[in-house]
Amino acid sequence: MADPRPATAGIPTSGRRRSRLWWIALAVLLVVLALGAWLGVRASLAKSALEAAQADAKTLQTAVLDGDASGTDATRRSLSAHTGEAVSLTSDPVWRAAEVLPFFGVNFSAVREAAAATDDVADEVIPSVVEIAGRVNLSSLLPGDGSIATEPLRDVAPRVAEAEAAAAADAIAGRVDTISTDGALPVVADAVEKLTRTLDDASTMLDTAARATALLPDMAGGAGPRNIMVMIQNNAEVRSSGGIAGAVALIHAENGVISFAGTRGSDDFSKFPAPVLPLTPFEQNVYTDNLGTYIQDTNLTVDFSRTGELAAAMGTRVFGVPIDTVVAIDPYVLAHLLQATGPVALPDGSELTADNAPKTLLSDVYARFPDRLVQDAFFAAVSGSVFESMISRSPDPAALVEALSASAAENRLHLWSAVPAEQTLIAQTTLAGIPPATDDDAVYTGVYLEDLTRAKMDYYLETKVDLRDARCTSQGAEYVVAVTLTSTAPADAATSLPDYVTAGGRFGTPPGDIATRVVIHGPLGAALLGASDGTDLAVKAVTDPNGRLYAQTDVTLTPGASTELVFTVVAPKASDVPPNLVTTPGITGKTTISTFPHCGS
Repeated sequence: MADPRPATAGIPTSGRRRSRLWWIALAVLLVVLALGAWLGVRASLAKSALEAAQADAKTLQTAVLDGDASGTDATRRSLSAHTGEAVSLTSDPVWRAAEVLPFFGVNFSAVREAAAATDDVADEVIPSVVEIAGRVNLSSLLPGDGSIATEPLRDVAPRVAEAEAAAAADAIAGRVDTISTDGALPVVADAVEKLTRTLDDASTMLDTAARATALLPDMAGGAGPRNIMVMIQNNAEVRSSGGIAGAVALIHAENGVISFAGTRGSDDFSKFPAPVLPLTPFEQNVYTDNLGTYIQDTNLTVDFSRTGELAAAMGTRVFGVPIDTVVAIDPYVLAHLLQATGPVALPDGSELTADNAPKTLLSDVYARFPDRLVQDAFFAAVSGSVFESMISRSPDPAALVEALSASAAENRLHLWSAVPAEQTLIAQTTLAGIPPATDDDAVYTGVYLEDLTRAKMDYYLETKVDLRDARCTSQGAEYVVAVTLTSTAPADAATSLPDYVTAGGRFGTPPGDIATRVVIHGPLGAALLGASDGTDLAVKAVTDPNGRLYAQTDVTLTPGASTELVFTVVAPKASDVPPNLVTTPGITGKTTISTFPHCGS
């Protein structure tokens, strides 16, 4: 007779319970593995889609700059399809559920938000760019005959202004700035950081393009003759915007036709008997009369709009014509332009290239030409050759845009216009040197350098600026501005370097040493709480006419020496996005920024 008891009747209850738990655990494990596999597959597919979108973006940039309307439209559709696919793959319920997982969830949320931002760029920014590109062929703007085609730009300018692509890119960049990557895998954090930089660059470039289309037609003489003065700054003798004006060129523009009208050296701008424009009490106190009497000192001020006014007044007296526009560049800008134009031959038979331009113009020239007048003539010849090649060779549009974008991003390209409406547009960009003083500039901090050696020793000056240790206090955001200066001059600099480079001790600095004034320019309402280099620093701290902190101190370095200057600043407000750090563009430099808290209203 069969046993009527269940098959498990002989198994102890605890054994049956363990068996059920084992099967439940196995089932859960299988589900977890299945979900993990699901997420892994979707993550891999999303990664592939975003990489394809990145490739499309590069192709699209080339097509836009080449004026390939059919190529831009096809690539835009492909880009949108790939970003849409990435969003779909990272927004299903399983993916969203994974975002709440401890330790790993942040990776899923960061990838989803980054994919969504990329898709928004494809939908909200790219179409406007493609439409505008279809209206103007960038390759035709510099036809290679010494002119600029102004009418295509004038025709497209209203559409560029209406497109608001820059505003959309800026809004998306702001959202990406808020993506949390704390605790994320390095590959995810790096990807989000790269996306942030890309969107910030795109926003800046689009905004610059919008302003350029509005400015360039008239600046190129489309509405009447223009005289443009170009200051070639020498970073080996540093000033706030880069360096002293080693040579000055005059360019005449009329109906888009660009002609080189001549050059002058610093001796032609010898000290004026009195400031060429009235100076304010603040300027007299901080910069002395030198600001308005020496062309080399017009850019002691951190505000290039003031530099432009003073330099234009001097240029009008020297060149004998009214100066409508002032442009400041340095050898690194020339190097960027040479990437687009190719090498240029110089009168002495040598060749200037993108690789050798900075060293040639900032160091080698002093060994080759001991006579200062010959040096000025060499600088003038170089500037003429580079500008002539730029307008006569029809440079590759992509390379030219990249050269100008890199120059602006490095704070090496500055612009001023005597036309108020044009200057209003310029003042809202980095071309003005500093951001406008508004209630929203709590994130602005400037670190500027001025040479006190009165020679060319700054070729051997390395700089590092670090904003760190930010915290909220009852007064607002307190943070540290750490400025490290290092002399890389050879130990025997006093005797091995030319007298023109060291100044030979004529102005109070021992030969071979580097004397520098360090300026901290803070946001509205900021105050200096302290300054130290290991000991208390003597600092002159005042408030500029806009209500911003202005503090300065002097330091001298012997060959090989290094020092860190630590300034503690408190600002009434601080944004939780990285501060806008503006620094003097020198020979070498590094900047780092810590995350800032949100303090105040």
